[in-house]
Amino acid sequence: MRTVYAFTDKYPDAWIYATGSTKARTRLYKMGISKFLEEVTSDFEVLGELNDDWETFKSDIEYEGFLVRRKIEIVKK
Repeated sequence: MRTVYAFTDKYPDAWIYATGSTKARTRLYKMGISKFLEEVTSDFEVLGELNDDWETFKSDIEYEGFLVRRKIEIVKK
């Protein structure tokens, strides 16, 4: 997770795409995201890829890949 924070500190508008080399590896990524979902979603948008479409990540769905982007902070004046 530190790597994602470091990368998005340098490139705040970047989307990070992740998928496993096997279905089992992708499932491990999903489990990791699910375990820290509350913490992750406080700072990041997390999407899951399903049937060539994207949706807000849900822990109970087997996704084909994941997109993560740092949430944009809106400064009120």
